[in-house]
Amino acid sequence: MTIDESDEQDVVVRPKLVTAAIVLWALDAIAYLGGAALVMGTHSAIVDSLAKTAPKDVTRDQINGQLTFEEFASLGVGVLVVVFVYLLLRGNRWARILLVLAALIQLVCQLLFGIGIVPVAAGTLLGLVGLALLFLPSANAYFAGLKRLA
Repeated sequence: MTIDESDEQDVVVRPKLVTAAIVLWALDAIAYLGGAALVMGTHSAIVDSLAKTAPKDVTRDQINGQLTFEEFASLGVGVLVVVFVYLLLRGNRWARILLVLAALIQLVCQLLFGIGIVPVAAGTLLGLVGLALLFLPSANAYFAGLKRLA
């Protein structure tokens, strides 16, 4: 915010699309954190269920290790998204780029590690929609306005 010669403050108003993107990314973070908590709470039961249907060459320890990795990956991504959403909410222009990185990390988690937890998959979808909103023309104008005021 700057003050011009007439003592009026210049303000860049956040478009509703950017606010909607913030909400979608916040829901993404909640989905990732909630999904991690859900799986952590039922970890043993999930390992038991997967061990019954796993191929003979896959051990219970391997299943346990993979599930633990997925839980902490989901938790870590959720925490990162919370931080990035906070920065976006505060008008940090770099937050869009950070959220692009978060979306890429989420896609990698979905594709390579097979995090098939429904809330986490839904969170990724919400995040991708929110990301698209952050690069529409009105959002671009908002972030350009923030740059002028900086």
